[in-house]
Amino acid sequence: MVNIKTTSSVQLLAARSISATVLLYCLAGALLLFMTLGMSKVAIAQNESPTTTVQTAVDNILALLRKPDFDLALDRPALSAEITQAFDSLAMAQSVLSTNWKQVTPPQQAEFQQLLIETIESTYIGRIKEYTDQIVAFRGEEIMENRAVVFTVIVTETTEIPITYKLRKRSDGWFVFDVEVENVSMINSYRDTYRSIVSKSGIEGLLEQMRTKLSELAL
Repeated sequence: MVNIKTTSSVQLLAARSISATVLLYCLAGALLLFMTLGMSKVAIAQNESPTTTVQTAVDNILALLRKPDFDLALDRPALSAEITQAFDSLAMAQSVLSTNWKQVTPPQQAEFQQLLIETIESTYIGRIKEYTDQIVAFRGEEIMENRAVVFTVIVTETTEIPITYKLRKRSDGWFVFDVEVENVSMINSYRDTYRSIVSKSGIEGLLEQMRTKLSELAL
């Protein structure tokens, strides 16, 4: 917000120019504006609506993936930043561990939260990377108090692939806590898998398996 303390014509013109520029960026979208990591924090600040949150993140991620010189190793930090800023990693971790969340220590909770967002990041990037040359269409949103659903489809030459984002509203805006790809919930899938591992090997066994899997994906 511009705080105008005097009423000089120069200041008024400057304020109007700034307001017009901000409005233009909001309407034009984030695809071209946020090609670099340094601009992504501005994009995520525009999360006053569920659709804006999702569209900003999707546009930024696709812009990175579509770069002619895209290199996963070099561009991974930028991709990670986009996902981290749009996704509610704490809510996702609590949902996946379910009743086991309160039974593990704070350090274990923190490590699980970090490992989970890295795992989801790899899964999400892998799925959306398959369709970088396709069109992502936004088909509306449903808001129920502090919960929301954003409906999108990836339009290919032969079909439409639904990807649904579930969000919750925090004091600092809307954040994704689950993604359904072709009607399969990412969080439910991880919950079912990890519950079985915890019951057999405990939380340390789960953390070790997650570390190993991420190390394999990094190779």
